[in-house]
Amino acid sequence: MSADTSSASVPGNPGGEFPRAFYEIIRAIDRFTDVTGRLIALTMLFLMVTISYEVVMRYGFNAPTVWVYESSFMANGSAFMLGAAYALLKGAHVRTDIYWENYSERKKGVVDLISYLLFFYPAMITFMLISIDDALHSYDTGERSQESVWRAIMWPFRATIPLAALLLMIQGVSEVLKCWYQVQFGREFVHREKIEI
Repeated sequence: MSADTSSASVPGNPGGEFPRAFYEIIRAIDRFTDVTGRLIALTMLFLMVTISYEVVMRYGFNAPTVWVYESSFMANGSAFMLGAAYALLKGAHVRTDIYWENYSERKKGVVDLISYLLFFYPAMITFMLISIDDALHSYDTGERSQESVWRAIMWPFRATIPLAALLLMIQGVSEVLKCWYQVQFGREFVHREKIEI
């Protein structure tokens, strides 16, 4: 259940509690991440079709392909990386729960807020800067895969890494605002069920 964003709870009105702009930013980022996550999930259809094609060609016609292996690991790796922001939105990332359940909602918000500011953002910025250099180097040198005779171009695959970091940082803005809400009001902005993977 999401936070009450009725006119009574939005600060441009008397009795408001959280800036209207924060609600709008959270909603816009969450919608963006939801749409991109669903689009990225379509990669699984590509994987299903290509791997099925490979099975039929290999075992039905004794004519294996040279491109399915590489295209499937690149598609799966890209979906895994680019889907990380969607997983953050849904609360599917790993959390150590040994003490977490005993914390108050406000303390959970404080821990998360500090973690985002001190660990998440510095790590994502570093990750993005290093991976941008790798993707540019791959593009400049015309790097090709050595995994098969197909020799796929590598820079689009390498470019998914800085893009994944960017998508995570965008969703991180929404999560930081949700943490601020939790710290300020002692309740979750939106309740997320634990997701078992």
